[in-house]
Amino acid sequence: MFTCHYGQVMMEKALHTTNKYLEVQGKVDLAADHPELEAVLAAYGYLREIKGEIIGNKLFLSGSVDLHLVYRGKESLDRVPVYGMVWKGTEGAVVNAEIDLPDLEASWDWHVCLLKTKLQPEADRTLKYQLELEVRLRAHEPVAVGFVEQIETEAPIHTEVEHLLVEEPLLKTDVSREFDNTFALTYPKLPLSRFVNCQVYPVHATASFNKDRVSIEGKLEVQLVYVTLTEDGQEGGLETQKWTEENGGALPFQITVETPIAEEPSVYYELRVESVECTSTHPESCRVQVQLGADVCLTKTRQTKAIIDVAAAEKGVIDLKREIGSWIEVVEEVERSFVVEKLLTLPDQRANIEKVIQVMVSEPKIQWELDHDQLIITGEALANLLYLAERMSEEENTITAASWGQGGTEAFTFGTTIDLPGVEEAMQARVLLNPQRPQVEQVDEKTVKLIWTFKAMITVTQSREFLVVTDSALVLPEEGPKPSMLFYVVQPGDTLWGIARRYNTTMAALAKTNQLTGTDQELVYGKKLLIPK
Repeated sequence: MFTCHYGQVMMEKALHTTNKYLEVQGKVDLAADHPELEAVLAAYGYLREIKGEIIGNKLFLSGSVDLHLVYRGKESLDRVPVYGMVWKGTEGAVVNAEIDLPDLEASWDWHVCLLKTKLQPEADRTLKYQLELEVRLRAHEPVAVGFVEQIETEAPIHTEVEHLLVEEPLLKTDVSREFDNTFALTYPKLPLSRFVNCQVYPVHATASFNKDRVSIEGKLEVQLVYVTLTEDGQEGGLETQKWTEENGGALPFQITVETPIAEEPSVYYELRVESVECTSTHPESCRVQVQLGADVCLTKTRQTKAIIDVAAAEKGVIDLKREIGSWIEVVEEVERSFVVEKLLTLPDQRANIEKVIQVMVSEPKIQWELDHDQLIITGEALANLLYLAERMSEEENTITAASWGQGGTEAFTFGTTIDLPGVEEAMQARVLLNPQRPQVEQVDEKTVKLIWTFKAMITVTQSREFLVVTDSALVLPEEGPKPSMLFYVVQPGDTLWGIARRYNTTMAALAKTNQLTGTDQELVYGKKLLIPK
């Protein structure tokens, strides 16, 4: 008895990765009930759903960006001069672009990020917007590797095996869900007159698998900046309200992905806020609507044992069919959290800080590379600080802002390292980042400390090529007389392995007898082969 048990793994090989950058420009107008603009205090955007279609070697993108503006309006005696304005959907920035793709026979993945949002006054009621988008492109193809994973035989044999941890792709998808909740302003916060700005952050997300679905659960934390309403019905100043996990006000969310997968997969995801809308029908409450998106990747990681050599048996000869296998081996799978702490100092010409109102940090631009035993993460981001300036003489306090990465200023940079023992430069890393709510602490009248936590999902792989046994047979000596000479004429589709099996010989013996190197490319239709005894 000589029985081979075969195995196969499906892996994904990256053929090409590149990043493209797009610029989007246009104009928007202030609403009729808003005052004319004096100065921009803060501007940022949310990238709504972007659709893409590949035709030929071009990727066509279409979608929109919600624009959020905080500005100082021209003075009014009975109103706080700070205002907020939101342009949603097609009223905001419309994205239409086409990107040339390399001429590759492959499947393409693409992901769009909003890197910069800039709003500049062009007239009293008109602003010009400039956006920078990053499109991450990745071409890949499936790689199937077949191998012999076990041999059963009565005769004693020795097998040499290679143990590998491989990752098989199961599903990649992009989903969006809408969530809304009515939040009450808590005492001693003053009631609400009008909104200035609202930001939402997904935090403490986890993923689980149950039967035929994957669930991503977490909480949405909300930060609101609004103009207060006094007892006499006038505007009283700016106030902030936070609904966080610490004070029990965070909104639970759940995103589910239906899947026919039977076994529990590994789940990787990145969350993003695609839009935020805040409305109110009562001065002591507000309704917040959020569109939350997620890029979800499901894989199956399993331990594989492939035979790479078999020693000869006591009787007969073992014939081996070997092929080069291209393997993508998982070296490390890990979840880590890291904290970015950065001191942000106001420019000299900016007024000193009396009270911090809000910090707004846009999606960071992050890169990573592997070094010996560690992953190095570097990035840069844009930040806006909205604050109450120190009173000058008898003048009233002024609401103002400082920016890093906008208005000609440089973005703030950061970096960190994550220890990954056994990792080397030649390996590849996949890093998915989920930033948490940024926090800010005032250090002195000119400086604040930004504290930003990231949850990182890291997979490190290495590519390897080596010979694996894809088939094996026990060749026993035949009983009885044999012809002194036997020839075989090669037919279409013949292989050395198949001919050897037919005549109870080995591929090595066939190659040696016919002065071949042992490749099937040498078998030409009509070629005459001498079959060894």
